[in-house]
Amino acid sequence: MHFAVQKDVLVRALKDVNSAVATRVVQPILGNILIDSVDETTIKFQATDLDLSIESKVNAVVYTQGSITLPGKKLVEIVSKLPNELVSFQVNKETLETSIQCHRSKFSLTGLPAADFPKVSPGRSSDAFLMPSDVLKKAIAQTSVAAASYDVSSILGGVYMVINDGVFECAATDGSRLAHRREALGMMVPQASRHLEKETEKEGKSKATTTLEKPHSLKAIVPARACSELVRLLESSESLTKSPTKQDSKSGSSEVRLSVSQGQITFETETHYLSSRLIAGEYPKYQELFPTECKYLAKFKRDEIVTAIERVAIMSDERLHLIKMHFEKDNLQITANTPDVGTAQEEVPMQFEGQVLDVAVNVRYVADVLQRLACDEVQLEMTGSLKPIVIKVVGDDNYRYLVMPVQPK
Repeated sequence: MHFAVQKDVLVRALKDVNSAVATRVVQPILGNILIDSVDETTIKFQATDLDLSIESKVNAVVYTQGSITLPGKKLVEIVSKLPNELVSFQVNKETLETSIQCHRSKFSLTGLPAADFPKVSPGRSSDAFLMPSDVLKKAIAQTSVAAASYDVSSILGGVYMVINDGVFECAATDGSRLAHRREALGMMVPQASRHLEKETEKEGKSKATTTLEKPHSLKAIVPARACSELVRLLESSESLTKSPTKQDSKSGSSEVRLSVSQGQITFETETHYLSSRLIAGEYPKYQELFPTECKYLAKFKRDEIVTAIERVAIMSDERLHLIKMHFEKDNLQITANTPDVGTAQEEVPMQFEGQVLDVAVNVRYVADVLQRLACDEVQLEMTGSLKPIVIKVVGDDNYRYLVMPVQPK
């Protein structure tokens, strides 16, 4: 095997898959990255820890096709230190010694046979969905923050994804907060019906109007770790496909192919592939947790309330992270107190509907969501001091974030 890749392209591809390299290695090969030639101009990198599998494809000059696995950590360290020149790999088929050369630098790594690398990715399912990557990325980024970090293997440690009748929903909760996003997918079609798209396009029709022969649906609880990696990969994939020749001229967004098969979920773009095991279980009926009424409504400039909360959080208690919010007229007063250390107070202008209200919350739960919302204004809907607080984006009814107040001592 002999190929060459530009250093900056190579580093990005290796870092994309490196998150799936096993850290606690039971099988030595799980600490390796699989390198495989797809064709004369494409090289594929893959890593897996058996729960999560990530692939990245890059343009390359392939002189001799083949495959090899190399130690992931050392490979990333070596390539990261090389000058931004063409990096050449040459594998000795007999000894599996791999020579890595770039400019005046030369390294040698001992690999393991590619045939021993586990094949954990399920086969391609014909019952798949296509959706804009920006829709998927936004939904996951805004909901995965609420997944439980204390128990990653339980249903609360995952993001619940549902596709039904052209509507995509994401939800996550750790028992103290709940995030939910809903999107209508006008572009959604099954991958198996791709040929229908081509026919309708020939007839001058939009693929968004493709008729499905039968309804399709999907329900899955995806580990939060896999969701975080997916957001990162989608951003990497978008940066590689920003050129007008590779971008969808109609939608302005690339597509993600999503499917479930054999207890695993897969996400595939033009340049990346992620496969993750699913979390088994029945997800809570989260829809019933959102209040049906609102007695207090407060609207803020997002930047103003974010910076105020971040400053006050410095003086919040290190165990409970408690802040108190006093709503009155057109002013929100935020305070925090750490015994024997000190206090903090901030005031934020607001539009407020309702009587005077005092609420105490975990500042991390509020800051986490406000920092991730790309908007100008946010609103808080409340029904009482110890009732759930619902945070929304002004002008966007598709997103809701619920947080439970704390009983102040």
